[in-house]
Amino acid sequence: MDKSAITYWYPLIKEIIPTPKTVIIPVSIHDFDDTDTIGNIINIIQTILDKERIRYPLFMKTDTYSAKWYWSDSCFVEHKGNLRANILSLLSLNQDDDCRPINALVFKQYIQPETKLSAFNDMPIGKERRYFIENKRVLCHHPYWEESSIEFFKEDYPEDWRDILSDLNVEDALEVEILTRESELFATLIDDNGYFSVDFMQGIAGNWYIIDCAEGHKSYHNDNCPVFLDKQ
Repeated sequence: MDKSAITYWYPLIKEIIPTPKTVIIPVSIHDFDDTDTIGNIINIIQTILDKERIRYPLFMKTDTYSAKWYWSDSCFVEHKGNLRANILSLLSLNQDDDCRPINALVFKQYIQPETKLSAFNDMPIGKERRYFIENKRVLCHHPYWEESSIEFFKEDYPEDWRDILSDLNVEDALEVEILTRESELFATLIDDNGYFSVDFMQGIAGNWYIIDCAEGHKSYHNDNCPVFLDKQ
């Protein structure tokens, strides 16, 4: 079992910890081999989304991969008319970029962040955090978006983007208290003492949501962090 896959951890936390409304649809990459049947598969997916009331815009990924840097061409589906193209793009990028097996497509209600900054392919950059846990305790935490991680695929970005990012990356005491509690509750709910990263995002209304999780050794970690150095 891949403990970094949303199919592992999401069912264990969804009723307790705030997380975007999510639908997980089992698929295989081979379901999309035949161009004659792709339309039928897309129609089935849309029917499920309608039944579960997942509205557009939505966020989409495989069970382990989102290709979020490509945003509107991959994980961010603005409206129904883009669903087919975005699914095929995401699957193609997974094969080119990541090559992990695909066991599901995951559709989440999009959570709008409060931000004045977009990067990559028009992806909004908001307040996101990564917490590392082990033995059901927080080891360390960091802003998700470091300055060195930001890229702009277009030229019309704000000159003061570093200042905007710096403001987004301020972790105040109340935030740390809330996310520490949620991280340790997460570990308790999945009943695993292992080493994990847990990612959070703040929505525009100020609420924090768990948006992803992975085994710690598979997650990016600032190489200046003592916890990172200890894990090498």
